Amino acid sequence: MNDGIRTRPVAMPKARISIGTAELETFVAIAELGSFSKAAERLSLAQPSVSNRVQRLERAVKARLFERTTRAVILTQAGEKLRARVQPIIRDLHAVLDEFTNEADIRGQLVVVATTPTLAAVLLPPILKRFSKSHPSLQVEVLDQLPSKLASEISAAQLDFAVFSHQMPIEGVAFDRIAASSFMAVGPVGLAAMAGPATRVEDLAGHPFLLLDSYRLAIAGIFADMKTAFAPLRTAKNVSTLLGYVAAGLGFTVLPSLVIRLSGAASDPRYRVLPISGVGLVRDYGIGHLPGQTFSPAAKALAAAVRAELIAACAPIE
Repeated sequence: MNDGIRTRPVAMPKARISIGTAELETFVAIAELGSFSKAAERLSLAQPSVSNRVQRLERAVKARLFERTTRAVILTQAGEKLRARVQPIIRDLHAVLDEFTNEADIRGQLVVVATTPTLAAVLLPPILKRFSKSHPSLQVEVLDQLPSKLASEISAAQLDFAVFSHQMPIEGVAFDRIAASSFMAVGPVGLAAMAGPATRVEDLAGHPFLLLDSYRLAIAGIFADMKTAFAPLRTAKNVSTLLGYVAAGLGFTVLPSLVIRLSGAASDPRYRVLPISGVGLVRDYGIGHLPGQTFSPAAKALAAAVRAELIAACAPIE
């Protein structure tokens, strides 16, 4: 008979958690390495400690997790099931700890980076803007140096690393190549030599040739070897001045796709940007440092941001 009194189902008590991450981490290490001794080495433990952790875990889950053979340690069916559930958790925990540890190591540190005037103007500003948001306590000092002085700065160990374009080996400097950027022609809209999908050196003959000072020797020499006559050469010390000349109709220039993209010229309606047929001129961009140098966590984080930006900026311009 229903007397109006309701009964609430009695919840069965949950099993008490008698193990911790130490047992689970040890289990995953053995499962990955197939060996108790290798797991002990990875975890910097004595092998009896590893065995004790496994025993505690097996008692907690009430199942045998490993079968030992003369050659290896093999997971049982229960072990395989536990591995599938636990391995991602342990990896996520390591990732979280690494993130916080790295951030703590980075906090308050100073990173000194050297680069050329061109890259200081177009490459580093957006990187530093994003980087300062994710690492607000990290200080970054940028040394704006001529290419000829970068080697001495690196050799004197006065900076963490340098970002530059690699033309030839530099004694005493290790260069980590990240990406290559092809040179392209940049001209004013309406220049007949740049009306098609590509241009040739011969098409550009007779038009004023504008160059960055830092590219003058490399570019002018290559074009001279092609026995092509140009109108009087005009040079500029920085990219904005050079592009100002082009926009005013004073001539054309050639720049790496990285510089064209990051300066905004690729999307600026005042310019035509075209590949140059028959001229396979490229610049390798990367990071220079002392051979065998160990980067601080802060320098490593900034170098990773530079690497990602260089790869994206060196992609071909359609």
